Amino acid sequence: MPQGASRGPPLGRLAATRGTHSAVYQRFEVLARKSWFTRRISVLLPLSGLDEESVRRLAARLQLQRLSYRLHKVPLVALGSQPFAKAIDERQICCLSRGVRGLDAGNCLAVFPPAQLVAAVMEPAYQRLGLEEPAPGTQQLEKKLLPSGQHHVCVDLHISKSRAKKAAAAREQPVSFWQAKAPREEVCDLLAYCGNEINGSYDFAPLVALGAETRSEDMPVTCKRFQLAAREMPVKVRDAASPGQKAPSVPRPPLEQLVGKPSVWSEDSNDLTGGEAYGEACEDLLDWLGALHMGIEPAGMIAAEPCCGALWQVSSQVKQEEVLLWTMGESLMGPTQVLHALRVCQEALGGQAPWFMLSIWGAEDAPISHHGGAHSFDLTGSHHAHLLAMRSNECLLLEAANSLHSNA
Repeated sequence: MPQGASRGPPLGRLAATRGTHSAVYQRFEVLARKSWFTRRISVLLPLSGLDEESVRRLAARLQLQRLSYRLHKVPLVALGSQPFAKAIDERQICCLSRGVRGLDAGNCLAVFPPAQLVAAVMEPAYQRLGLEEPAPGTQQLEKKLLPSGQHHVCVDLHISKSRAKKAAAAREQPVSFWQAKAPREEVCDLLAYCGNEINGSYDFAPLVALGAETRSEDMPVTCKRFQLAAREMPVKVRDAASPGQKAPSVPRPPLEQLVGKPSVWSEDSNDLTGGEAYGEACEDLLDWLGALHMGIEPAGMIAAEPCCGALWQVSSQVKQEEVLLWTMGESLMGPTQVLHALRVCQEALGGQAPWFMLSIWGAEDAPISHHGGAHSFDLTGSHHAHLLAMRSNECLLLEAANSLHSNA
């Protein structure tokens, strides 16, 4: 580092929490209940001799949310209509702005229950909107890393009691604070979903009545099967729907030691935490998982060369097993789907599966994090969490965040 320079805040950080099922599940559930803007979820489950029909049923059970929605030319003022605010609460609707429509490029807004709007906006849009209440967690963000002039603000989309009383006294129709402040000429494009899919799809009638266009889309789901083996074999991944074919083999990480015995990574026999090497091993695990998702063969993970990195300095206790990698996304989903997948994984853990790994990735440009606080546009990918649980009543939770991420 040049003389006189100071070290800036870290762009990424990884937190590891180990404990019993009850303790770590509780922590993950708290996080999951605020994961309104999840772009991808995945589950890694050992199949333990399940037949093809059982595998298909397992994959089908993991999916709860069926649809997402693309909303075009939505008037900003329409987001504050009370029929839509009621629908947000009843159907657990979440919306995230997409593209450069509305206000100015570089701004992003999100709507989620109970009928609230959070926005990350630049100075011109901030002045035009006239919103002053800061979003939860705004003070935790590293201002040096934020775009110059960016503000995180929030507003309740319901009509407040004071506004309702004033309107009644004046014999006028009450309007919400957002309806009064939002620029009437502005429109935006949104990606949305319903956490509570009551009676199937939703028509977004309150927005359509004011000029919006809507289109529903099936949630993208993929299933792949692998043989995890202590010794690597460079073969390609196959689709889970191809019965009768041998699943490809990839290196199996020492999952049991990661969860239950981090001290094996430490050179000091008195260090039960594993030290820096254990932290590096956790990061290697996420690199390994990313390689599975991307279908690439990075050296040291799914290639023919010997595995490298701290993770691979410890041998797997299990020599070989077949696993299912189930993935939903890229799209938009939230707490209902995440918690549903957790329940299915917990049931599998009580049945045929000796372990499971449940992962979620947050939308990089969401103005609110999966910890419920303000969030700025994230180019580092540090907006995800991973739960690894063993039948032995041991769990490991990895939470990745950065200096543009805050808690509520």
